[in-house]
Amino acid sequence: MDIKRNVAGLFFVAVGGLGLLAACGEIDSEESCTFDDDCTGGQVCDLTVCVDTCETNADCSGTDECVDRPGGAEGKVCRAAEAPGDDCRDADFGDCPDGQVCNDVSGQCVEPGEGPAEYYTVRINDVTDVEGDDRCGDTTYGYATAGAKIMYVELKDDSGVIAYGEAVGDDITAGSDFINTFDVIDGSAPDLVDQCPADEAFVRLDNDNEITTNFTDQTVVALGCGGSLYVQFRDENDNLIALDESHTINVGEFGPACNATAQTSADYYDVYICTDAGSNVSSPANCDEVPLNAEAMTGVLGTNVRFSDAAE
Repeated sequence: MDIKRNVAGLFFVAVGGLGLLAACGEIDSEESCTFDDDCTGGQVCDLTVCVDTCETNADCSGTDECVDRPGGAEGKVCRAAEAPGDDCRDADFGDCPDGQVCNDVSGQCVEPGEGPAEYYTVRINDVTDVEGDDRCGDTTYGYATAGAKIMYVELKDDSGVIAYGEAVGDDITAGSDFINTFDVIDGSAPDLVDQCPADEAFVRLDNDNEITTNFTDQTVVALGCGGSLYVQFRDENDNLIALDESHTINVGEFGPACNATAQTSADYYDVYICTDAGSNVSSPANCDEVPLNAEAMTGVLGTNVRFSDAAE
């Protein structure tokens, strides 16, 4: 059986209208086709029409683009450029209509203040001085290390960890020398052994000896008594993730479980959600007044995201 001939016959029925248009002069000098073999002069069959191949956009007319042929076929052909998408975060989108603003999370143009509050930021606030023994003078290896000692912050859903927190501000109080916030909480997965940092070389301040420990100024941020840390989360396209009630905030706080020698007593913290969507967040002004957790947290713990009535 001549498969090519049969396919061509079926194709004739399907595109008979196209042939009629050509006969009436609607298609100028373009040759209809089914296969590359139907074309002459080095042309190829693209979208049922014989066309020239191209190497770069310069070979195409107007705003057409030189693109790979579909289905893995050899060579490239000119196609109409794709129209800009409707995501206002895209570089080629342009500006929103008059009076509207781009929602950094949804990518849609909206009226200012339109819709319910959206939460992007997590605030972790130390409450050690309220919940525990007086540890505001805590020191480790000669360094001031008061307050909850944050190693990482995870955003989780039913599938597991979907993003690691990236610091966008802090309000660390006196009593902490471990303040490399943006190096420790940088949005990347930490190097962990179980839930705690891996050991690394570190120089003690009290005697200048080099030791191997998992408690360093590159593995934890000590908030100081009453201090705060602000983090946001980004997806694989570097877009801010809007928090919703399918999410869990999992805070990695060092605690005695990670190194009972470096830390002998527990520190405590609360977790809040905030509407801030920009960088340089260093104020609780846009945060809920009530923490997500019912009781003060310590160590590595998670708390579910939930919205206040005002935000729903």
